[in-house]
Amino acid sequence: MRFLKSASFVCLVFFSSITAKAADEKTDVDRIISVGRSDSRVMEHLDYLCNRFGPRLTGSDFLQNASEWTVDTFKSFGIENARLEQWGEFPVGFNRGPWFGLMIQPSEKPLHFGTFAWTAGTKGVTRGRVVLVPKSEEELEKVRPLLNGAWVFTRRTEANARPSAELQKAFDEAVKQAKIAGNVRPSAGQLIHTGGGPTKSWDNLPTIPEINLLKKEYDEIAELAAKGEEVILEFDVRNYFKKGPVRLYNVVADLPGTEWPDEYVIIGGHIDSWDGATGAMDNGTGTAAVIEAARILMQAGVKPRRTIRFMLWSGEEQGLLGSRGYIKKNPELMSKISAVLVNDGGTNYLSGLAATEAMLSDFEQALAPIKTLDPAMPFNIQKVTGLPRGIGSDHDSFLDAGVPGFYFSQRGGRANYNRIHHTHFDTYEGAIPEYQVHSSIVMALAAHGIANLDHLLSRDKLLAPRNSIAFGNRRMIGVQMDELKIEEVLEGTVAVKAGLKVGDEFLKLDGKKLENREQLIREIQRGDPKRTVTIQRDGKEIEIVLEWPAPQSKN
Repeated sequence: MRFLKSASFVCLVFFSSITAKAADEKTDVDRIISVGRSDSRVMEHLDYLCNRFGPRLTGSDFLQNASEWTVDTFKSFGIENARLEQWGEFPVGFNRGPWFGLMIQPSEKPLHFGTFAWTAGTKGVTRGRVVLVPKSEEELEKVRPLLNGAWVFTRRTEANARPSAELQKAFDEAVKQAKIAGNVRPSAGQLIHTGGGPTKSWDNLPTIPEINLLKKEYDEIAELAAKGEEVILEFDVRNYFKKGPVRLYNVVADLPGTEWPDEYVIIGGHIDSWDGATGAMDNGTGTAAVIEAARILMQAGVKPRRTIRFMLWSGEEQGLLGSRGYIKKNPELMSKISAVLVNDGGTNYLSGLAATEAMLSDFEQALAPIKTLDPAMPFNIQKVTGLPRGIGSDHDSFLDAGVPGFYFSQRGGRANYNRIHHTHFDTYEGAIPEYQVHSSIVMALAAHGIANLDHLLSRDKLLAPRNSIAFGNRRMIGVQMDELKIEEVLEGTVAVKAGLKVGDEFLKLDGKKLENREQLIREIQRGDPKRTVTIQRDGKEIEIVLEWPAPQSKN
């Protein structure tokens, strides 16, 4: 009897400890939700990122200032180990100042335009006439003496057919020999996109401004000039280069684990942005949510079993450079990372994650509080045969290193991400506060739940076929483009396999004429995964086949 009483006492203590542990975990969840809802600071973080610092181009002073502020902000939450970790450097930095433009003649009108990063600015206010691409050899001879100091419109309008390859080549040569004010090209539709590639040498900086003018205004001005009107434009573009090397950093901060401090759950986004606007939805919203998730977890006083690492990568827009650099410098950590959760889809609320069959039960357990968080913002765990990659965000870097990397779906909500992605509309006022508050809590709960699992997430059958994604079948060519002209070909992509080269210009897709970059991007998503593009290379039209893997079947 004495033995049985002792055994009963031991069992009672054992089950009491389990109950107490479960109660503590539920209390953690309740506290996380309470802190996140009652005193959210996420829009305050976003305000600092977008309106106090502004756009955060990799290699710019704006990014460095924002990164240093983020480290200080993490430390203000009590995360004393917050730090900058260098991943690389650029030979030349770039800072963008203000820009404005006017049509002066035949009437005065403000112009809406942008320029790519790492392109030349004007030498102060620069005024000049408009010169169009000529339609004939005779017209070419007439415009030759007009090129010095001119703003050259580089595209024909619909009313003026594309010149022959020979005429275009002759005109391009004439432009090179003249001292033009700059080139002007139309935007893709009514969206002014920003892109560009880092300048590789201080001794070979670009000198000619490249204006990306709103298409509607471009067409109006080109039509006036085509009718014989003398059109005078004035631009002032303050683009500045900074002699390097410019050191480049990721922001890293840790909430140490209590049982397995050398194992990690990473939640993150990219702190860098393009600089045609203020980088609000790409990816200020994701960055602000990561910062807020850290604040919530610290204020809630949670003590996760594994270390929760908050990471904000830079260089994402130039090819996932910061996350790849981190992996290259820390190969020994890859086997110790349970999950990398990336928020990089704009301001719509976080609505789902993909999970393989091997990790599905762990996700159901770890993410259960999220599924009941708010019925108006449902959260779905989608079973897939392999984690989707090729989406183009930092989780892809970790997937390539064999680490479970996840990209939050953000399919729910009323924001139009395509309207702001890399465009002049990517500004603070487009962020939706209630979605930001919710997503910050989702990130905090996801990190907490996965960090407290009894084991690392399974890596069995981890990867989906390349270019297959769980929330659609997005195909990527693997090039950086200026409108339809290729400026950079990325390694290991469909473009390399097909033989595309820098300088190629897309003309047709499956025989259909292409009007702009957005049309090409939209059309390659449709139909068979094998498409034929017609390009112009060295004055000749060439057909090239692009082929993607067949889409992954959904379960």
